[in-house]
Amino acid sequence: MSEFWRLAAIRRLENYGWMLSYLKMLDQTNAKIIEGLARYDPRNLSSLAEKIGLPPTTVAFRLKKLTKDGFLGIGAKLDTPSLGLVKAVLVAEPNHGLAAKLREAIENVGYWSYIARCYGKFNGLYSIFSFPAKHKTALEDYLVQAKSLGVISNYRLFWTTNIFDVAPSFDQYDFKNKIWNLLWAEWVNETLSAPQDFPQHLRDPKSYEIKVDYRDLLILKELEKDALASFTDISKVVGISPQAVRYRFQQHITRRRLLAGYDMVIFPYPLETSELCAVVFDFPNETALAKFANSLLDKPFVLSYAKLVGENSLLSHFYVPKSEFSRFIDSLERLTMKEIIRNFFFVVLDAHTSKRQTVSYEYFHNGKWICNKAEQIRKLARMIPLQAELRAGTPSR
Repeated sequence: MSEFWRLAAIRRLENYGWMLSYLKMLDQTNAKIIEGLARYDPRNLSSLAEKIGLPPTTVAFRLKKLTKDGFLGIGAKLDTPSLGLVKAVLVAEPNHGLAAKLREAIENVGYWSYIARCYGKFNGLYSIFSFPAKHKTALEDYLVQAKSLGVISNYRLFWTTNIFDVAPSFDQYDFKNKIWNLLWAEWVNETLSAPQDFPQHLRDPKSYEIKVDYRDLLILKELEKDALASFTDISKVVGISPQAVRYRFQQHITRRRLLAGYDMVIFPYPLETSELCAVVFDFPNETALAKFANSLLDKPFVLSYAKLVGENSLLSHFYVPKSEFSRFIDSLERLTMKEIIRNFFFVVLDAHTSKRQTVSYEYFHNGKWICNKAEQIRKLARMIPLQAELRAGTPSR
């Protein structure tokens, strides 16, 4: 777990005090820094300071305090197709009494990056994977077996493009009164008139060629945890000199475009009074998908989104105050009536139960991703021996 997520958990236990500190922290200068971090290279603070019109000392001091106090986390976003990986999102319901076994089964398959409890259309677990593209069928077969053995009652698996993170925006925040004014009607109208140009970051990947080696992966996983980590600190983990880390960062990671950007992890409103949800949208055509996606780019209630590979569908993560959630759903219903959205479903995610991990470098050997489907299924069967025996017709004595 990164330092940000550890501190965030502590802040939740001190909710009232955290709220007061949060409101004090959220001033126009910090907002300008947070927005700038998402638009420019956060590793080059001098350039960032110049572009946002603030003294470098101010940017450095405030950024250090924001991260130290647990208000902000900055992680690198990996370009998964360049690593030979494809994103997958799973929503799954366990059979009665097997919620813990479902989580164990998901972790057993490996390559997961996020797991959390979910509620709504599916009452179970929501998971995100970065899975070897050449072994996609292994994950599909594993889930079929998990359902056959009885640990899963129902599930949906979605293969997606890179998950694109929306840069934080404070355009709808009233700094004087310390309140958000979310403009739902304006969003609906903006979507109807949004550009029809299809976003390049949502194009289906043309290739999943592996452009990385093991040491590159070690550097990348450290940058996932902390995008501001120094080359010296990274070198201690990777086992090479800081100069070698710098060379690999410049000549491998940057030139081969192994990074898809940086993720600014900040909750615009308190976690305790908000809903984090994942919504899957189906659109009547590519034009409608493009208009909807283009309307999301500067919205404070949108965290990220990805296109389902080969489909006119979008998976999006929204973060909405509980008091505004009905207006959010009303807005989606209006867009459905306007035939921008064909249909949608959502699950609410319980961030308190979430687990994260970095890219699964431990499964990378000799330039290839290892996926032993047979062994994974054997381990799965051992997790739930009673169900396996009953389905095989050999009940335990």
